[in-house]
Amino acid sequence: MNWLIRISKADVFLNSKQVLHSIDWTMKHEENWAVVGVNGAGKTSFMKLIFGELIPIDGGEVRWFGNEEHGPLNDARKRIGFVSADYQERYAPSTIGSDVVVSGFFSSIGLYKKATQKQKEIANYWIEFLDIQNLRDEPIGRISYGEARRLLLARALVNRPDLLILDEPCAGLDIPTRERFLKTLEKLAKIKTQLIYVTHHIDEILPLTTHVLFLKNGTIFSHGSKNKMLTGPKLSDAFDCHIELEKRSERYWITESRTYD
Repeated sequence: MNWLIRISKADVFLNSKQVLHSIDWTMKHEENWAVVGVNGAGKTSFMKLIFGELIPIDGGEVRWFGNEEHGPLNDARKRIGFVSADYQERYAPSTIGSDVVVSGFFSSIGLYKKATQKQKEIANYWIEFLDIQNLRDEPIGRISYGEARRLLLARALVNRPDLLILDEPCAGLDIPTRERFLKTLEKLAKIKTQLIYVTHHIDEILPLTTHVLFLKNGTIFSHGSKNKMLTGPKLSDAFDCHIELEKRSERYWITESRTYD
């Protein structure tokens, strides 16, 4: 098996509206992707297609983890972790941090089953790995937005997923909190889990990212290695405005942007 996700000829409709057009894309081992596009470009629909929440119409297909056949979707989902702002908002404010993390074993929003001792030990491992021990006994409603996002990251990691999808994980975070969260993500370079990071902020793309995909109007506009994709001309075409950027400290920063007259 040399690929994790393979999508071919995928047309996707949502509420009778076509949201993705002729998607062909493969994610291979040892690749970490950033999926970039403006609001409405189709990023969330693309992630739902990967996660199996949206299904392409006849003729399109999604395959997971080197399996040429369409195996049970639940088997694939067990190998995928997911972090999004939507999950965070659905937890009861009284849910304590350790229960948020343990709930990842049951793919539930909230903890409704008794965790085994082994599951508690694994949850504690990831809490310590992400250095959020101070959040273990705190209700999620009493901690900051950014701290709660780090709990959700630990929740996604408890099953040691082969693939971790981060759907605009820094949405709603202020700059210092965002940078703390991104620094936490850099720790994932030490483990085998591979990432798909969804954003429309170029400066969130971390050094561990190897490839970039630009979505535009529900289509894959362009994709390739990070260094080839993160250039002024490529970004300008993808965002329909003039963009200049520079690379500093292994990250990319937009230095100028203006709309076309």
